[in-house]
Amino acid sequence: MLENIIKSLQSEIGDQVIQKTGISTSNLDSVFSIIGDVTKKEVTGQMMGGNLSTLTNLFSKDTKTSAANSLQNNIISGVVSNLISKLGLSKDIADMVAKLTVPSLVDMITNKSAGSSGGGESVLTDIFGSVLAGNQPAGKKDTGGSVADIAKNILGGFLKKK
Repeated sequence: MLENIIKSLQSEIGDQVIQKTGISTSNLDSVFSIIGDVTKKEVTGQMMGGNLSTLTNLFSKDTKTSAANSLQNNIISGVVSNLISKLGLSKDIADMVAKLTVPSLVDMITNKSAGSSGGGESVLTDIFGSVLAGNQPAGKKDTGGSVADIAKNILGGFLKKK
């Protein structure tokens, strides 16, 4: 589902990114792919760290906690770093791209979460569950459970490894 959100984001603000940053149209798919990859990595890291309240706060309409702001800043920093290293963009251009796109991505996910009947946790499971399924311990299947269940499975398998 995250891939679909990234495609929607690209459709909505891709032209704006090109106009404001001067990046080429041919790089646009790569730019948005990097945004998705970094977001997955950061969210997975938060899940594995047991920081579910940070995730649900970031993707809610509530006032953002310092931890949620820090997570968004980590996503922005990761996007900037990857745009520089993988696409050769200058730091200034990479900063502009990240600051245009990441808050919009957070808003899109927040709006999906706010419009759902299962609450933010349910939507996060739908959006990021497939990402987390790849991190399940060997022999465990993604049951499609809550974000907390997925995190518990990840942590359980992680702690059992020696």
